[in-house]
Amino acid sequence: MFSQNLKYLREKHDMEQLDLAKALGRKSASSISEWEKGKYTPKMKTLNEIAKLFKVNIDDLMTKDLKNSIENKEEIVAAHLDYSDLTEEEQKEIEQFIEFVRNRKK
Repeated sequence: MFSQNLKYLREKHDMEQLDLAKALGRKSASSISEWEKGKYTPKMKTLNEIAKLFKVNIDDLMTKDLKNSIENKEEIVAAHLDYSDLTEEEQKEIEQFIEFVRNRKK
């Protein structure tokens, strides 16, 4: 599960393997590639760094299907948004705020 989660989180944050490698203090992306292929699992210190970087729990990173979990949460939030009583400008403001919050993580 770790290998799929790592790739999913990296891509969700618009990162290339080399970007993630640099964020973890590595010079090349070879380790990232091997982790994503499931050949190796990083040491606990590196797992902590990855979890902190992507703001996820280590247990979830290692065992949970994060892609489906995160996408399900986004669908639930979207289903509860009721724009019917908002003007078009108010709707745009909400969309801009959501984009602002997403970009803060980068």
